[in-house]
Amino acid sequence: MHAQQYIIAALMAFGAAVTEARALEPRQIGDLACNVARLQIVNALSATKKNVGDIQDATVKTAAQAGVKQAQDAIGVIGKSLLAGEKAPATARDDVAAGLTATGTALQGGSKDDQAVTDATSNLAKATKAGEDVVAKCK
Repeated sequence: MHAQQYIIAALMAFGAAVTEARALEPRQIGDLACNVARLQIVNALSATKKNVGDIQDATVKTAAQAGVKQAQDAIGVIGKSLLAGEKAPATARDDVAAGLTATGTALQGGSKDDQAVTDATSNLAKATKAGEDVVAKCK
């Protein structure tokens, strides 16, 4: 019986000697409400992208696609930072907001008779609300 205890104690001592001491830092993964808000903005932006792809006016479509791409690229930067355990760069958050704003501006130039413009505007509003929720809930 004592031999097993000595072996376990020796293994624990060895493990303690070879393990690296690391500072405990939060990974900013967030709580449930935060992650739900993150999922909502990703889903709403994806739906917006689909709607924008169906817009009839090529100029409006191209401008709206550029805004959606800017927002999605910035969300990707934020996601990579979070998964790496790093703080999300403030510039990426600003880029998400700028992309959403650019998309909204482009959609305002679209025809109200184009159902894709109406649907994209609705989904963009959902993405914007979800983005506001991310800012409020992910601290």
